[in-house]
Amino acid sequence: LHKERISNMTLNEVRAQIDAIDPKIKELFLERMDASYHVAKVKFEAGETNIFRADREQEIIARLTDDVVPERKEEYTAIVRKVMEVSRKYQYGLMYDWDPELFTPLAEGIDIRPEHRLVKVRLTRPDVCNSMSSILSMIGDYGINMEEMRLLEINEETSTVTFELTIRGNLLEVPMRKLMFQLSKECSTFRILESF
Repeated sequence: LHKERISNMTLNEVRAQIDAIDPKIKELFLERMDASYHVAKVKFEAGETNIFRADREQEIIARLTDDVVPERKEEYTAIVRKVMEVSRKYQYGLMYDWDPELFTPLAEGIDIRPEHRLVKVRLTRPDVCNSMSSILSMIGDYGINMEEMRLLEINEETSTVTFELTIRGNLLEVPMRKLMFQLSKECSTFRILESF
């Protein structure tokens, strides 16, 4: 739709138009997730568990947003990033479902008990826009909350940031295990420090 056409519509007409658009977005999203499933399956069967490739995602974002008008580019970029984040979450979750032992090396040496309610991790990410907010968004997408986040280091030489996160949850729970697996794959360094 063009802005001029919408500006001549009543509020109810615009809402009806949105109601007609939303199912189309849903259909395309589900089609995108079907494609993501197949990517995960092919990689997993080849013994590959890396989904996240920052360089490829940046190329895709640049290509998809190249022709978007400036006043809508930031918003469209945010949508593309979110679709990619959700796709990665889905793919890593599938891989965990196919092989729950992917989590085991991450918890080596960690005392995990049913009564534990917090998990402390340390991770390093590139020091770029949206880097840590995507981690916080990821945690929320798993239905998990943060307790505390501490910046430990900004390394200008490597352009990275290191954080210590205390996350609410138990490492015996599948969503928390999936989150830990995804974090381990999307951070340059990742370590579970303790469960308590």
